[in-house]
Amino acid sequence: MRRVMLVFGGLFRFFGRLIFTPILLGWMIGAVLFGAMLGTLVATPFIFAFFDQPPGESAWQWLVFGPFMLIGAVFGFQYWRMASGADAYFGLTGDSHGSARFANRKELKKLQREDGLLIGRNPHTGRLLHYDGPAHLITLAPTRAGKGVGTVIPNLLAAERSVLVIDPKGENARIAGEARRRFGTVHVLDPFEVSGHPSACYNPLDRLTPDSLDLGEDAASLTEALVMDPPGQVTEAHWNEEAKAILGGLIMFCVCHEDRDRRSLATVREYLTLPPEKLRALLELMQDSDEAGGLIARAANRFLGKADREAASVLSNAQRHTHFLDSPRIAKCLARSDFAFSDLRHRTTSVFLVLPPNRMDAYSRWLRLLVSQALQDIARDAERPQSASEGHSERLKTPSLFLLDEFAALGRLEAVERAMGLMAGYGLQLWPILQDMSQLKDLYGERAGTFIANAGVQQVFGVNDFETAKWLSQMIGQETAGFQTDSFKPGDGPSFSNNLTGRDLLTPDEIMQLPPDRQLLRVQGQATAVAQKLRYYADPEFAGLFTPDAR
Repeated sequence: MRRVMLVFGGLFRFFGRLIFTPILLGWMIGAVLFGAMLGTLVATPFIFAFFDQPPGESAWQWLVFGPFMLIGAVFGFQYWRMASGADAYFGLTGDSHGSARFANRKELKKLQREDGLLIGRNPHTGRLLHYDGPAHLITLAPTRAGKGVGTVIPNLLAAERSVLVIDPKGENARIAGEARRRFGTVHVLDPFEVSGHPSACYNPLDRLTPDSLDLGEDAASLTEALVMDPPGQVTEAHWNEEAKAILGGLIMFCVCHEDRDRRSLATVREYLTLPPEKLRALLELMQDSDEAGGLIARAANRFLGKADREAASVLSNAQRHTHFLDSPRIAKCLARSDFAFSDLRHRTTSVFLVLPPNRMDAYSRWLRLLVSQALQDIARDAERPQSASEGHSERLKTPSLFLLDEFAALGRLEAVERAMGLMAGYGLQLWPILQDMSQLKDLYGERAGTFIANAGVQQVFGVNDFETAKWLSQMIGQETAGFQTDSFKPGDGPSFSNNLTGRDLLTPDEIMQLPPDRQLLRVQGQATAVAQKLRYYADPEFAGLFTPDAR
């Protein structure tokens, strides 16, 4: 019986709309005409007062009639809206419960610029969408969702600017390496030789000089990158801080007292693994050092002043965090410097950091180390007056782009967090790429909001976990939606009422059901857009630019 009543109610609504819509529109026309007529009645006394002719005899009289008729028509239209309930009937409900909406065609066309970073394709026109603002970007997409083919590689093929890219499998270097040479110098740091390119080298200690007033700070930034515990495995802060202290002292000693060909982290690792008696002799030499403003001696004093058990634990922790330096491949890649990261600000330079996924756990500190040094070098270069730029050419106008794929592998890195909040004005754009929001929250906790707040573009696709979908649904916001309720009473016909409510523009399940070729774009200051993803290997704009990956 209930089903029959529902069917009957649906038919009743259909025929009711069919009949009532022209009545409602006729009511509107009548209200507008009646208002205009009242306007003319109000205007008539003014016509008799200022003109000798009857109303309508002069063009000048119509200049008086016109405004009064228009005002009357507007009042008639507003009365009709209030009395008829037309807003609810036609769905013109305003935004009393939320104003979220999707970007319209006109707003999407604003992103069809010629310059900037590629962020998608307009599904209406087929044109590429670009972001040319100074803010950072962020991408959330799970494994195998198309981050490489739709975000990383298209920008490597098209962006004529300096780029540093984390390349876990070496495929970015294989596919886009030759294309990047069209723009400038390319350096592929690939200690495990998976990209097919000869590996370049970078020694972080090469930029440290014994007479620098910043030597202590530079050593501390290195230890910050080296000493890191994965999420969920954090030890007591004391042991890590003490490990940083002794590592910093050993780094400064290496820089100040070793020959240039011995100044490397491999030598620092050698110090840490000396037999006890030789290590003590080294620490006593450090106590006698006057270099680095006495910081080397202070580090040695701090360590030697500890009880034997505490000193052993601190040394063991320092050894644990530098274990990756025992790899001959890593040591070779850190032995010399073929370039400086500050080059990225002066000439178009591309740097690929290649580390296979199966080696991420063991050697992620190498990635941390290089990303941290790149950020510090760029910040130092930006702070230096142009006239004192050490012989460099003029600085590039376009910012350097850091495409940080597998961002979670870096662990929590304070240098990245600072850069996300402060370094947009330093000629640097960060583009972290993560699998989901939980990765960002695990790494940065409450500070994860810094990455979202400072991202001028948020690109999301392929979402298949509820937490990320729920977060995104809340970020997009609610729209005001109208709905109709039906009621049935035995013996009476069905009755209907129109209501307003707030509804998520996209619910979590709708986000997770987006087609695989679609993505959500949240560009700062604009409505959320549903855009088409890029595929470099199929899109005509990239034909002939890339090297097909034979693997």
